[in-house]
Amino acid sequence: MAIVNLLFILDNTDALPIVLNFDMNRTRILIFVSALFFILFISIGNILTAEESSDRDTAAGVLPPGESAGPLPPAESTVPLSPAESTQPIPAPDFSAPLLFSEGTFLIQTPFVKKALVVGMDKCRECHEDASVQWDNTIHAKWKPSFTKPEKAKDIKKTDCETCHGPGSLHINDTKNRMNIVSFGAKSFHTREEQNAVCLNCHEKGGVYHWKGNSHGRNLRCTDCHHVMDNLSKRGLLNDTSERDICLRCHVQKKKDILRSPHLSHDEAKMTCSTCHAPHGSDTPGILTASSVNENCFKCHADKRGPYLFDHLPVQENCLLCHVPHSSMNRALLKMRQPFLCLECHSNLPRTGTDPAKPNYMPDAHDVLNPRSRYTYNKGCTNCHPMIHGSRHPSGARLQR
Repeated sequence: MAIVNLLFILDNTDALPIVLNFDMNRTRILIFVSALFFILFISIGNILTAEESSDRDTAAGVLPPGESAGPLPPAESTVPLSPAESTQPIPAPDFSAPLLFSEGTFLIQTPFVKKALVVGMDKCRECHEDASVQWDNTIHAKWKPSFTKPEKAKDIKKTDCETCHGPGSLHINDTKNRMNIVSFGAKSFHTREEQNAVCLNCHEKGGVYHWKGNSHGRNLRCTDCHHVMDNLSKRGLLNDTSERDICLRCHVQKKKDILRSPHLSHDEAKMTCSTCHAPHGSDTPGILTASSVNENCFKCHADKRGPYLFDHLPVQENCLLCHVPHSSMNRALLKMRQPFLCLECHSNLPRTGTDPAKPNYMPDAHDVLNPRSRYTYNKGCTNCHPMIHGSRHPSGARLQR
């Protein structure tokens, strides 16, 4: 077949008549003979390759198509093991023998961590005698599970040292290692989150519900304001005798307002910072104890709540529009003196007879900035409008009665 193809090629090149007539030159004869030998060698190679592959299949036991053979025996790896052999655990590596340097580079023994055990409060008292005496007078030491609901009391144990500091067996064995016991304060090796988490195990509800989202909870430790081992304050286990002094450690800008404030310059039994603010967090701006500014003020100033027949709208909106709760140089903690405070909103007051060239000129009653006005005694709007927060009188539309 290859020879026919070669002759067909030579026919297309006008070489066939030359071959038949033996008139080709020497070069074309050499090309023709070389092509014949090349095709012959390729054919012989293909025949030898086919015979070798058939010999290998016969030696391996492969039968030609159409002939069937018996099933092969199962391999050794597929033989099922007995239950005892299949469930036998793999032995653990032996770390007792010293490892070579090359082995130790890739095989490192897992460190053994000792577990702390509960030792009881009597063991703590042997070393911390003074602290235990102070502890006995605190509310935590006096608290009992019976103070809670009966269904919860069975799952709660009495508060002791290891309730907050954790099991103390490792601390007894090595007192110099401060990581063996949970400690509190700025010198502790535990993070702020770890220290606060101990307190939140019990104090996570009620007034401390918003602690984690509060600005105090994101920046302070519980022990920055509280001292649970002694009664330094009258209430709240504070770490200072005065709640106001604790707040002023951070809120220094309010310290200058204390002496001018009728709210905070008196006895703390009547009013403190926590009367209006919730230090452990709330869902209102300014972490207020009430749902709004007005509700906060109405707890003491209930006579300003209303209802009124005629309301003064700024009063119902926000008390801070006119008042500064911490301190002010003006009367009634106003932001500024009258009439300037009123003119912030009432700047379009009507004026009549404003031509001073007329012989009977008299300034209008609302021309409060004119010194010749006879109605602005001491320039105070409340001289004529005393019911500035609202009026319950049927004729009090102008807040005059």
